[in-house]
Parts: sequence; C-alpha cells; structure tokens
Amino acid sequence: MLTVMNVRCLALAALLGTSVAGTVAPATADSLSPRRAAAVPCGDVTALIQEINQANSRGSGVISLTPGCDYPLSGPAQPSGPNGPNGLPAITGILVISGASASITRATGTPFRIAEVAAGGSLTLNGVTLANGSATATPETSGGGVLTQGTLALINSRVAGGTAARLGGGIAIASGGTARLDNSAVSDNTASDGGGVHVDTTGRLTMNGGSVTENTATYTGGGLATYGTTSLGNVTVSENDTENFEGAGVFAGAGALTVNTSRFVENSAASNGGGIANFGATVRLTSTTVADNAAVLGGGGLYNFGGTSTLIGGTVTGNTAGEQGGGVLRDGGTVVLTGATVTGNTPDQCAPPGAVPGCAS
Repeated sequence: MLTVMNVRCLALAALLGTSVAGTVAPATADSLSPRRAAAVPCGDVTALIQEINQANSRGSGVISLTPGCDYPLSGPAQPSGPNGPNGLPAITGILVISGASASITRATGTPFRIAEVAAGGSLTLNGVTLANGSATATPETSGGGVLTQGTLALINSRVAGGTAARLGGGIAIASGGTARLDNSAVSDNTASDGGGVHVDTTGRLTMNGGSVTENTATYTGGGLATYGTTSLGNVTVSENDTENFEGAGVFAGAGALTVNTSRFVENSAASNGGGIANFGATVRLTSTTVADNAAVLGGGGLYNFGGTSTLIGGTVTGNTAGEQGGGVLRDGGTVVLTGATVTGNTPDQCAPPGAVPGCAS
C-alpha cells in the first residue's frame, strides 16, 4: 500500500520526469507518471476544476497547465466553507500543478481566494502564478492568494495582487500549516497584517531564494508577519510598507525568525521598524544586509521591542528614522551584535545610547 509520503514522492517525480529509486514498487496503472499527468486545455477552468475534484477523490494527482496560458476564475468553485469562498476546490489530497508561466487568476469583482489547502492536504505549484485573489468576503477572511492548513510548496512560482481582509494578502499559513517557497515571489499583495505572507502560531515557512516585494499591511508586517517558525535564505524583502504600525519588511511577533544571506532593503514603516520589527521572537540574522529602510518614528533598520535579535556579520546601513535609532532602536528585549556593522544611518546608529553593546549611538 502506498503511504502518503510515497504518493507525494511519486507525484513530484512525475512532475520532474525523474524516478524515485527504492521508494515504492514499480508503477502500476494507477500510479502517477509523466504520461498520467492530466493536461488541461488553455483557459479551460471547468476542466481544471474537474481534474482537481478527481485528484481529491483519488487522493492524489498531477495536473499540467498549458504553458503561458491564463485560467480566469469567474466565481467560487463551490459554496463558501468555514474559511470563506475559494476559486478552486479546496485541496484535500496530494496535488501537483505545473505550468511554464501559466497563471490562475480571479477575473471578476466577486471576492474569493484562489486556493485553500485543507489540513492533511498538499499542494505543489511549479511555474504557476496565482493572481488577484480576494479573501474579503468577511472581515475575518485570510489568505488572498492561498490559505494553507496543510502543506504548500511553490517552485519558480508567484503569488501576486491578492487582498485579505485580515491576514496574509498573498499567503496565509494557519496554525499547523506549512509552506516552502523555492525561487518564488510574493508581490503586490495587501492585508491588515502580513501584507505578503502571514505565519500563524505553530505555522512554518521556509523560503529559499526569491523575493517578497511591494506588499502593504494596514497595521503590521508589510512584507511578512510571523508568529510561528520562519526561515529565509537568500531572499530579498524590499519595497514593502505599513500604513499605520510596525515592521514594513518583517514583523516578528513570536516564535523564531532565522535569516541567512538575505536583503531587507527600501521598506517603509509608518511607525517603527522599517526593515524589521521584533515584538517577542527569537530573531537571528546571519550575513544579511539591512539597508535603505525608513521608519517614521524609530528603528529605521531594526526595531526591537521584545525578544532577542542577534546579528551575526552583515551590515545595517543607509537606514533612516524620524526620531531615533536610524540603524537600531532597542525599546526592550535584547540586541546582540556579533561582527555586524552598523554605520551610515540617520539620525544615529543605535539608540538609546549604550542600549546595544558594540554599537555607537
């Protein structure tokens, strides 16, 4: 009997045209293979929905979209569930959707998110853009592009132009949900909190390569708001903003935020923390650049209100604050600099004077 992990491996192998040696017995008629991938004609939304429903019924499936084609959604695929309406059927099985520069787009004024991954479900997108989702049916609706309570993976994909009334204009990762983004982009999304991505308590986000750009939050986390476990590697977080409060690039409210060889640049906060705002998380930045961010109040580069922020190597430079802490403002918690350079910030480097050991005021 195939386990869930075996089926997932077969699905991914089918998509990539490779074998998974030693994982399962030889393929049968019911196994997933490149020939078994369901090809959906260009723009045929009805066929796409049918294939998703069949994959859910079987427990797994691989769908191939026509390269370069758009699949315009004119309304919800089914009546609203507890999390609001979806343009596609909620993903309950293990599904891979591939398409070289293909897109799935909300093409109507009716509000609905593009996709939802149910608890226990798994969705992998390869080369696909999800655009203009709208999780605004109620004031509590989240995940304009995708809401995941299960497992979400994006490979060379994009979530853009989404709106959420509450959390995660692009992607909302619910408690217990996980998301992995490889060389993918989250851009031009809007929400109350977590304009691009929101990671809830016990949620997990891993992002390797790619970018979080030009997203907006009404309150906190223009690019990303995280309360769970988030890891960023070689990611650019740029040109995001908050309209009222903290953390234009990233707002870390709790949990752990680990960042390696990444860039937080040209983000703008209406209050504190142009690049990063830490309100109670364990934040660790290694070989990371925090540059040219702006905060109307304090902490142009980093604003630390609670928790611990550790900067190992890297630079904090060219950031500006309207009041104090052009580079770093420690309002609480702990900031540790280990080989990190804080220089060239306005009106000062670190504040209050002496609050960040090893940093000039």
